[in-house]
Amino acid sequence: MVARKRPGNAAAKAAATKKQAVLVIHGMGEPVPMQTLRSFVDATWVTDESLIARGRPDSNDGQPRVDNPVWGKPDRRNRSFELRRITTEQADDGRRTDFYEFYWAHLMHGTGWEHLKAWTGDLLLRKPGRVSRDVFAAWIGLWIITLLVASAMLFALLPMDDLRQCLAGDCDDSACNAGDLCWSWVWPVLSAAGSLAAGAFVNVVLLKYFGDVARYVKASPLNVARRQEIREKGVELLETLMGVRDFDPRTRKPDAPYPKWDTEYDRIIVVGHSLGAVIGYDILKYSFARINRYLNKGPTGRKKQPHRHQLETLLQDAIENSGSLDVDEYRRLQKLSWEELKDQGSPWLVSDFVTIGSPLTQAESLLADGEDDLRSQQESRILPTCPPALEWDQKTKHRHFSYRPTGSGSTSGESFRYPHHAAHFAFTRWTNIYSASKNILWGDIISGPAAAHFDLSTPVARLQGIRDISVLPERDFEGKAKGEVPFFTHTKYWNMDIRTGPNDSWAVPYHIHQLRDALNLLED
Repeated sequence: MVARKRPGNAAAKAAATKKQAVLVIHGMGEPVPMQTLRSFVDATWVTDESLIARGRPDSNDGQPRVDNPVWGKPDRRNRSFELRRITTEQADDGRRTDFYEFYWAHLMHGTGWEHLKAWTGDLLLRKPGRVSRDVFAAWIGLWIITLLVASAMLFALLPMDDLRQCLAGDCDDSACNAGDLCWSWVWPVLSAAGSLAAGAFVNVVLLKYFGDVARYVKASPLNVARRQEIREKGVELLETLMGVRDFDPRTRKPDAPYPKWDTEYDRIIVVGHSLGAVIGYDILKYSFARINRYLNKGPTGRKKQPHRHQLETLLQDAIENSGSLDVDEYRRLQKLSWEELKDQGSPWLVSDFVTIGSPLTQAESLLADGEDDLRSQQESRILPTCPPALEWDQKTKHRHFSYRPTGSGSTSGESFRYPHHAAHFAFTRWTNIYSASKNILWGDIISGPAAAHFDLSTPVARLQGIRDISVLPERDFEGKAKGEVPFFTHTKYWNMDIRTGPNDSWAVPYHIHQLRDALNLLED
């Protein structure tokens, strides 16, 4: 592994006033407020020796440094007394980082069996061809569990002792003699025990964990209010961090420049774990759609956008010629286009979206009614893709993720253009960290690759802009596993104590190294 370079003095001085925010969105279940965030910060900041030189004294006591101190501070932006902003000292590049948690578990209250029933019924009754290969074994397992529970309930209702005697030719003799096993009481006891086990499984596992998923992804009347509140609070927090929460576009005079946004940050990283990845995807979608036109054209309306033009040219060339996308070059141009967007007044500060253990790999089932419906929603820009959906411009004779301002006749590639409402993954890099599953319970069956599900699909090419990273176990440069797959890795992505075999012998576990690289907290 290549160590991250420390910035030089010039870079440190340039970043001296810079500050970034990391917004962590927890997953399904009922986590305690701040529990997820504290463990995440421990793995990505407190124990990361590459962020601050070991020779710098500890900021708390002036003693030799053991780790990187952090402090929890009350913060009105979270609008909850249960939450704190975790802030850091300056890293070697002069930048400070604030960590936030978007805590939504308390908004998903009142989950009951009726919320889960419709979703599980849809999963069970769908045709095998509509079930993803990644979860086909789990789908079969769900059917087996359902049949076993149904059988136990049936046995509890039927007179099993009488049926047994009839099958033995003794229908007229209902007595239980000494040679019998007295099944008349055995079956009810077994059925009662099975019912208790099934009830505990439903309440402790299904309702507590998958009940959240069922309520959030299924837009039924019972769930709409909860979905709305979670998304609304998430957008509110993100827009507050970007400094646009209190801005009313109706008060802006025509052609007046947009204001200097009231934020102390120059970069935001959004991290979503498990169901939090789906929530994060939605929050980014709705936030960008509200502010995508917040750009200053300049006094003459002729501001240039060379990096946006280079990015669109890269996509156009990939579609018309190569048929594939250079992900490294795409991500490089995403960063430059994002900086260009900010320079022209946009409040969009989200440079990176990092999904961990994300169920978005099952987008065809969670967000749509099969593959065809998913593609239809993506083409309609209901579900944003990475790279973004493109549209034909009659004047330029090319496809773009942007459009010309009203009345503009310019066809120059670098001329000012607005990004369309679902184009945020032209400016925000998406990194997806997952653990491949094995035999259902080993690895993480909930997660998987996302690039092929959210790619830019055209009749002649499918361009993938998401960087998928497989961890737990460690992988070599060809993607082959170098260790054993741990048991149920869904909650272990930032566990510092997990090792996956003799090859995972680095000072920092392989999956932690990949997570830190995805965040890239020392990025210029």
